[in-house]
Amino acid sequence: MSDRQREQQGSTRSFETRQTQRAFRHAMSRGLKAAYDPVVSRSVPDEFMDLLEKADKKRA
Repeated sequence: MSDRQREQQGSTRSFETRQTQRAFRHAMSRGLKAAYDPVVSRSVPDEFMDLLEKADKKRA
């Protein structure tokens, strides 16, 4: 195998690795978004807001 062939094979492998990594990151992003979107859209419970307000008052 010539140096040129090795170089082409290495760049192809590198391209395939980058494509695989990009596909994995995209799939993870979609999965995380699907999992956390419902949580983010919920309102904060009143009891938790009360605790935050009390903590803020103690700090001031």
